[in-house]
This record gives sequence, structure tokens and C-alpha cells, in this order.
Amino acid sequence: VTKCKTLLQFAESREQMNMAMLCNAQGLHAPLRLKMELQAADKVGRLPFLPSSGLMGEVLTGRDEEIGFEDILNTAEFREQLAQPHAVVERHLGLL
Repeated sequence: VTKCKTLLQFAESREQMNMAMLCNAQGLHAPLRLKMELQAADKVGRLPFLPSSGLMGEVLTGRDEEIGFEDILNTAEFREQLAQPHAVVERHLGLL
């Protein structure tokens, strides 16, 4: 449990450090614009049964060039939440 917590803290502190460096180098507008673009990338809609790759957010943060544990073992075909597309959309729209 502590290793997962330290990894999450590392990711958060690295993001804060990158935002501070960006602010010092380019001014306050740069981290604000990056946060706004990240929020817009999170709001991109998909059909409920399609897994989201999160590629836009990874490109904005620079994680698209890294290969991590989640890239190997967290692929969509191994998830247990695969279901029939029509049933998932009907449940999402409140028809079921």
C-alpha cells in the first residue's frame, strides 16, 4: 500500500514541479492553458462501451513517449468490464 501511495505522490509532485518550471519559464498563462487543455481532453466523449486510451492527455503531459507498467498489463482486451454495446448504451441513456 505504501509503494502505491509513494508512486501517486511522485506523480503529483512531478506534475507540480513541471507546472512551476513552466510558470517560471513562460509566465502564468502557460500552466493555466495546459490545465485547460487537459480538462478539455478529459471531457472528450466516447460511446460508453469503448475504452478511452487517454492519448490526448498523455501527449499534453509528455507521457506518450514513456513505456510503463500500465501500458503492458492494462490493455483493453484484458479488462473484465467488456459487455454488449447495445445494452451498455441503453443503460447509459436510461432506456434500460
